Amino acid sequence: MSLNSSRESKVESRKSSVESRSTIRKNPPACHSERTQACHSERTQACHSERSEESPFVSRVRFLSVSRRLGRTAITICRARFLASLGMTAITVFAFGSTPAWSQQEMVSQLKEKVSKAGVFFRADAPRVLRNSNDPCLPLYLEIINGVEKTAHTTGAGLSQYITREPLKLLGLNLFVKPAGAGRQFVADLLPLGESKDFSFDARSNGQPLTITDRMKKTLEVPRESIDTYLRQHFIGGPFHAVDLWVSFRLEGWPTQDFYLRVDLNAPPLPSLPGWYRGDVHYHCGYTDNPAERGYPLSVTKQTALHAGLDWLILTDHSTDLSVERYAQELQEVQKYRDGRLMLIRGEEITTASSKQTLLTTVHMLALPSPDNPEKGFPNPSHPQEDVILSGDGSVASAALPIKEALSRIAAAGGFAYAAHPFDPISPLMRGGSWDLDADFLAPEGKQLQAGLVGLEPWNRATMATADDARDPYCLHRDADPEACFQPDSQANQYARLEKGIELGWRPLLQRGLQASGDSTHAPGFKVFLAAGSDAHGDFNYEATLDVVDFLGKPSRGLSGYAEDNALGKISTVVYAPEGMGPKGENILRALKSGRSVLSNGPLLIAGLERNSHGSLGDSGDVGIGDSLAVSLGHLPPLQLAWVSSAEFGPIESIRLIVGSQEGESQPQEIPVPASRQMASGGLIPVDLRPFLGKNRGVWGYIRLEARTRNATGEEFRCYTNPVWLEITGD
Repeated sequence: MSLNSSRESKVESRKSSVESRSTIRKNPPACHSERTQACHSERTQACHSERSEESPFVSRVRFLSVSRRLGRTAITICRARFLASLGMTAITVFAFGSTPAWSQQEMVSQLKEKVSKAGVFFRADAPRVLRNSNDPCLPLYLEIINGVEKTAHTTGAGLSQYITREPLKLLGLNLFVKPAGAGRQFVADLLPLGESKDFSFDARSNGQPLTITDRMKKTLEVPRESIDTYLRQHFIGGPFHAVDLWVSFRLEGWPTQDFYLRVDLNAPPLPSLPGWYRGDVHYHCGYTDNPAERGYPLSVTKQTALHAGLDWLILTDHSTDLSVERYAQELQEVQKYRDGRLMLIRGEEITTASSKQTLLTTVHMLALPSPDNPEKGFPNPSHPQEDVILSGDGSVASAALPIKEALSRIAAAGGFAYAAHPFDPISPLMRGGSWDLDADFLAPEGKQLQAGLVGLEPWNRATMATADDARDPYCLHRDADPEACFQPDSQANQYARLEKGIELGWRPLLQRGLQASGDSTHAPGFKVFLAAGSDAHGDFNYEATLDVVDFLGKPSRGLSGYAEDNALGKISTVVYAPEGMGPKGENILRALKSGRSVLSNGPLLIAGLERNSHGSLGDSGDVGIGDSLAVSLGHLPPLQLAWVSSAEFGPIESIRLIVGSQEGESQPQEIPVPASRQMASGGLIPVDLRPFLGKNRGVWGYIRLEARTRNATGEEFRCYTNPVWLEITGD
């Protein structure tokens, strides 16, 4: 059997399985409960109204963005066939490029026919947790794309002209809910959201299905009260805090398209400390939009970020997907949705080329705007009206922007940058490589970082487990294969990737910064900071992915995709902004630029040197995370620590102190945590630093800390601080 026919067989087999599993779902009876009273939301629309927008793709021959994951969405069978067909056709054309003209024409004809039946994309997504008690609804985001090739901007941009597609006809959508866990099964009664007895959401108008020629986006606002009522009527043992959702698309002439999600309906607030704000430096909304990846509209993104417990969000859409017009439109939306509840900041993820002479040169960079003018963008000196940095995708046919050019634009605008996932390469199709210490991070003399660069983001994606089934990673369907559901994945493990980034990048750069200071008492040679970001592309519940690299090791994932347990809000950068976030996020950006931040996927640990005995770390003269102090050993005040966790993340098990010098880092020193204060320090806890710093006199060093917790289910969570730089000038 040929590779292509083998793939077709697998896909058709999977389709048959989906069709057979959906026969009992065709017309489930309506729920017997009365529809609950409409929610009184702060949003202008009632929760029962469905926000819908349908817009054609704009065919622009520019840039196609493809990152390390060729798609982070619930990947359909049809999309898999689309990519597989293109791959096999490309191989065929390459191998038989010299065949007679009639053979090539026949091949093109077959390609048109095959691709016209593929490239259709479905997704259903909902927040993983609901922490916002002021929002009475669960947002359920739905999207259908009839032809993903229409969003190509660079590589493959001309493909859409060869493909003719018939409109899709959506009848409706059914939603079923059950208590979370394998011990319960979905019942046949759908959750009603309207008057229809056939569908939770009835897409028909005057009995005719909704015609989708290009794309449908819709957010269904599902009242939490309706979910509670449905659960009480169908299940014993409530109240239920976590639920499983089964979302089922119904179309004419198509098998049922099913997705499974898990939601905590009553998640507690995240751990917090006064003056510290939790956010995400790396998130992609709907302005990242191409055949490989796409985010979600800002309206539902904001709603979900609030449910995730975030205070701020930096939008880092791909430079390959943007244009001057789209960048301006994104700013207008940021201004529209920015309010006192969630601070939205427009940034950019730039596809750049490493300065190292190698074949795999493409790397990514997070460009953050000026703290003095967050809406300025990054104007081109030659064309000031062009305030966005545009770049190719790094493939042979679409060159990426050199790192130094990108940094020059960013620095000239007063902005700054972090190296995005610097040692976690993007797709080899885009010639993905890693950042190089000397060629990319450091200026030519090696005594400063490149102008505009302040740090790196190695804590990228909060992944611990992956699943072969990109539509049912929680094993919620009755016939689900446990081996295809979420399993621990050592290759994708977030801590392993973070520690790799610290070892290969952060630690040697910190050491180089100390060495560059020599015996100066003025300041360290340079500082370098750490940041964390989810890198989510939508991904409210989990991340669904198609990865060429993983395809090489496990071909089944190359056809049907797979899931990671990463999601918006699962990791964050927490910044210190005692004056508040600022009207446009100015203070968030200042904190990120100066390293006044810690990284966390749950617990919070902060530190500083209090110099006025007021019992706090926010007073004038105090030295906090990201700051530096030259002081004699006799006048060195104690290091003050404060921490907080919650039952969700478990008690603090370990606090480790790491001391850095020009020779490297010390072995971590354990700081005792009183048993009565494992959940919260209850104020400042002093630690005498003198035993650890006495040998490092006359030169700059630093201290940094790590905290670890473990909850009742055995999950581990961490917090990493940025350094405090110290020079012991004498006794």
